[in-house]
Amino acid sequence: MRRHLPKFRLILFVLTALAILWLSLDPDPYLPKEGPLSWDKAQHALAYAVLTLLGGWALLPMVKGALRAWRWAMLMAVAYGVLLEMAQAVFTRYRRAQMGDALADALGALAVFFLARLLIVRAENRKQRERI
Repeated sequence: MRRHLPKFRLILFVLTALAILWLSLDPDPYLPKEGPLSWDKAQHALAYAVLTLLGGWALLPMVKGALRAWRWAMLMAVAYGVLLEMAQAVFTRYRRAQMGDALADALGALAVFFLARLLIVRAENRKQRERI
C-alpha cells in the first residue's frame, strides 16, 4: 500500500488541476449564492490553496527537501493560475482574464506555502532542541 501512495498523491493533484481547468473554462460554472464562497476571489484562493496543498503532498516523496517540494508546488500553482487566466482570454469568448483572479490564485497558493514553511521550521527547531 505504501508504495502506491506517491502515485495516488500525484493522481489526486492532477485530477484537481483538471477540475480547476474545467471550472476556469466552463461558460456557466455553478456559483454558490450565499456564504464566503459566493465571492469569486474566495473561490480562486481556495481552489489554488487546495491545488498547492495536494501538489506539495505529491512532491514530498519526489523532491529532496520538504521546503523545496512546497516551494515547487506553490510556484506551479501560481504559474497554472496565470496560464488559465490567459487561456480564458485567448480561447473563450464568454470568459475574460482578470488580474484580480490571478492575484487571488497566488494568495491561496502562498498561504499554503507559508503554512507548510512554518510547520517545517517548527519541526526542525523541535528536532534541534531534542538533540541538546
